[in-house]
Amino acid sequence: MAKTAGGSPDGRRGGKNGASKGAPSGRPASDSSDEDVNAALVDDSGPPNWKNAWPFYVAAGVVALFVLGIVLSNISRPAEDRVSDDARVQYAINDLYTAMNAADYDEYRDSTCAADLAKPDFPTRERFVEDNKAVTEKNGPIEIPEITDLVVDGDRATAKVHWHYEKSSDDKHVDDTIVVRENGEWKVCTS
Repeated sequence: MAKTAGGSPDGRRGGKNGASKGAPSGRPASDSSDEDVNAALVDDSGPPNWKNAWPFYVAAGVVALFVLGIVLSNISRPAEDRVSDDARVQYAINDLYTAMNAADYDEYRDSTCAADLAKPDFPTRERFVEDNKAVTEKNGPIEIPEITDLVVDGDRATAKVHWHYEKSSDDKHVDDTIVVRENGEWKVCTS
């Protein structure tokens, strides 16, 4: 028996049970055979062509260049150069109080501005170490729970340093603090 174009040997159009594609066959869609599903997934247009995927390649290239730029930027700049001025001011304040806790005179001097270092009443090494060790032994180290109202204006910054001693956390203090930039480094200053 001859097969009609697009039909079955008996002359009906469609696939199994005489149903045409897309028309209900009397069976639920979930009962479709694997052959029908596989046939629907097969694309007879031939192998994929790279020309069809060029927008994807361009987008992937742009993303790759962007990520590479960020990575190179972070690798080429030292970590201290990637820190904001606000953070640097906070580090300077923290360094000063850490030096006081450790009675580290050299670190204390490194964290203090030139104007304060030049004052006649700036503490000597012996007095600084003696005073800070005595205070730390009696009260515990200084703790800074927060630094607020930080404002950086060019090479000068102001902040409120909230602190207390470890052994007397109920006795809270707030110091208005000035920090200045000298030779690219932030230093705590009393004026």
